[in-house]
Amino acid sequence: MRLSRKIVTTVFILVLVSTLSLVLYFKSHFLPWAKVNDFSVGGMMISQAQKELSNKYDTLTTQLVREDTSVTLTFEDPYLLSENILKTNLHRSSFQLPLTDTIKAQVQAKIDASDFGTETASQNAVVTHSKQKFILEPEKKGTAINREQLAKKLCDDLAEGQLKETYQLSDFYLLPEVTSNDLDKTIKELNQLVKTDKTLLISKRKVHFSKEMFFASVNEVGKFDSGMIASVVQNLNREYSTIDRPVDFTNVHGSHLRFKNVGNYGWYINTEKATNLLAKQLPNNKDETIKLPLEGDPVKQPLHVKQNYIEVDLDNQKMYCFQKGKKVVATDIITGQFTKGTATVPGFHTIMDKQKDTFLSGEIVNGDGTYRVPVNYWMPFLSYGQTITEIGIHDTEHKRESFGNDQAFKTSLGSYGCINTPLDKVAEIYDYSYIGMPVFVYGHVYDDAPGEYDKPVDYGEEIKKN
Repeated sequence: MRLSRKIVTTVFILVLVSTLSLVLYFKSHFLPWAKVNDFSVGGMMISQAQKELSNKYDTLTTQLVREDTSVTLTFEDPYLLSENILKTNLHRSSFQLPLTDTIKAQVQAKIDASDFGTETASQNAVVTHSKQKFILEPEKKGTAINREQLAKKLCDDLAEGQLKETYQLSDFYLLPEVTSNDLDKTIKELNQLVKTDKTLLISKRKVHFSKEMFFASVNEVGKFDSGMIASVVQNLNREYSTIDRPVDFTNVHGSHLRFKNVGNYGWYINTEKATNLLAKQLPNNKDETIKLPLEGDPVKQPLHVKQNYIEVDLDNQKMYCFQKGKKVVATDIITGQFTKGTATVPGFHTIMDKQKDTFLSGEIVNGDGTYRVPVNYWMPFLSYGQTITEIGIHDTEHKRESFGNDQAFKTSLGSYGCINTPLDKVAEIYDYSYIGMPVFVYGHVYDDAPGEYDKPVDYGEEIKKN
């Protein structure tokens, strides 16, 4: 019995000593099955493990391949391998070494600097058109490398300790962002829209919104594009608007004259408003008439002026006002003094403003001071090129006795360019006139005058009957 107790005691002591020995041993050594990044460090001391790991991971290489291209990348010191990190993880069965702060930048830089041979970009599927309908041009896969994706994959594998010996570059091609599947439904919807009957109302003109206009309004991903629609509107402006087109009328002598547009006379399509309206209406799959917003008044500002206008005959020193095609005022006038610097300028003008009981002021032509003259009625002109000429129609009562003298403009009675008019007649014209009203000034009485015109001049082109 005593012998049995001694044996048990002895075995217990041996086990205890062994256990204590193992505990003491593995207090400074890795566990037998321990791995770091899948590298076995079992039973190693920290210093030994650090040396072995350093030898294994001081540089890592991988190959990037495709067809006949092969690029080898070498990464230096990718992992943090300090004594403290190993000591902290000493009693773990396995763990991954953390990456250094610089390894991601190192990987990206090496990939960016690599030559992978010829790379062709992928092409997205796009919406295009034939003469009759929208069609789909399929995507094309290229061979350009997505370097950021490749770098991320390598860094992720390094972080997991699973860097492969070889990577296929074809796994990292930049794929098309838009595919045929993305656009199939869009193509069908667009071709339904093309079949709709959409009509544009431009002033009083009806213009069919053609297939070509549809094609020109849709971008390569099948969306109605504001910039492209704006170009369509601008083309319509060039074809139909009147703002920059010549203006013509037939004077009291039967001459049909054509003048350059003043620059603000007529109408045009408001591009911004029309673009927004069309962008909203064109996707509607229904027949409709779309009235385009205009700037200007097609009724009051026609190119072929026959209804409401003022006519100034320089040669005969006469002025006429027409209302609804009828001559409602005829009057004698005195125009600018017989020098080009103070001449009443031939050309097409418009009434820029209307004022009553105001003052006209400026410098006296000979430089001898200034003037400030009261007038009852004042209608200044806007002239070719949108020039504010500072000339217009007004009353000049102190010259009343000289009205009817068609040579008065050659004397000191001549104006500084304005059209001097008897008070009663200018009052009538004032009542008939409106801002933007056409004013035609024609004649050649200043042809032989000294000097040059100081304002834009247009004699008008006579249009002969066929």
